[in-house]
Amino acid sequence: MAIIVSVIAILWLLSGQLFSDAEDEQSEPKEVTAKKPEPELRIQAQIIESSPYATQILVNGRTEANRHVRLRAELDGIIAALPVSEGQTVRQGDVICEIEAEDRIEQLALAEAAKRKAEIDFAGAEKLKKKGLQSDTTMAQQQVELARSKAEYTRAKVTVEKLKIRAPFAGVVNSRAVELGDFIRRGEECATILDLDPILIVGEVSEDQVGSLVEGGPARAQLQRGLLVDGYLRYISQQAQEITRAYRVEVAVDNPGNQLPGGLSGQLVLPTGEITAHHINASLLTLDDSGELGVRTLNDKNQVQFINVSLVGDGDGGVWVSGLPDTVTLITVGQEYVTTGDLVRAEILKTGVEFSRENEAKKAPAVDSADSAEVTPVSETSVIPEGDSR
Repeated sequence: MAIIVSVIAILWLLSGQLFSDAEDEQSEPKEVTAKKPEPELRIQAQIIESSPYATQILVNGRTEANRHVRLRAELDGIIAALPVSEGQTVRQGDVICEIEAEDRIEQLALAEAAKRKAEIDFAGAEKLKKKGLQSDTTMAQQQVELARSKAEYTRAKVTVEKLKIRAPFAGVVNSRAVELGDFIRRGEECATILDLDPILIVGEVSEDQVGSLVEGGPARAQLQRGLLVDGYLRYISQQAQEITRAYRVEVAVDNPGNQLPGGLSGQLVLPTGEITAHHINASLLTLDDSGELGVRTLNDKNQVQFINVSLVGDGDGGVWVSGLPDTVTLITVGQEYVTTGDLVRAEILKTGVEFSRENEAKKAPAVDSADSAEVTPVSETSVIPEGDSR
């Protein structure tokens, strides 16, 4: 009996020790878990607002003359005079090239005399006709002779006029194809005339862009010489080029004194409307796992979000993007070290005033002034671990 009591007592003592050990083993991980610090990232962000943005199409272009004409001879002959030189400004009707007359002046005088004789003969025939002394046949013959003489006179007069090749409009003599004494044939080029006022700046737009343009609307061009000129969209082609499938556009710009020559390279700026967009630093743009362009932002719970954006323009030291809410908290420092869904602790700059937003989900302690990180330019990228004194 004593042995049984002793065995029971020993088993009771052992069971208590086992339960105590099990409880200790279960409690130890809890203590370790409680003591293990949770990782926390500190980033910098800025609240930005959308702004109206005038959308535009940028097109590579070049200057061209408003009109470009090659003057050609309408008669065979020797070049007798070249009254103007290359590069000279001319008015409409000025003589550019003159062909030697030869006997064409005399032929005109002969035709004029023949016309006067035919007119006198016809007048005499009419008088005789009224007196009944002229037959209808003779009268008709006199009428034919008068018409023939008038035609020959007109032909001779036009021939003499064609001896002088004149400017069809005011412009600049860009080049001459002949020299004094050269023999020129009918149809051969004498000179080239350019009309440079207004001057055209031409380019090509894609089929996706042409529908957003308005003919007659304002336009601007940045030329290679650094000149910024304003004009208007004068022409939009209604037929795409066969090879490029692009549409020709022309912007007309006033060019008094022909200050802008043809052939200058430049870029056309063609307004297409107005949207709301955000102006950000280009370094804040990044790609998601699928290669889509976007930026990293914070929601009201301090969780990192990735929002896709579209580039709509650049300028003023940054880029303009669309696709963001009107008001958004944009991560400006540390965006490359966080991923979507991360809980972070943010220092936010809003309208020039810096303040800290706590990670409420993690109940993180407030950031005191000794641990606050100085706001750095958006071009810098850094992640500040918890407790770092920078």
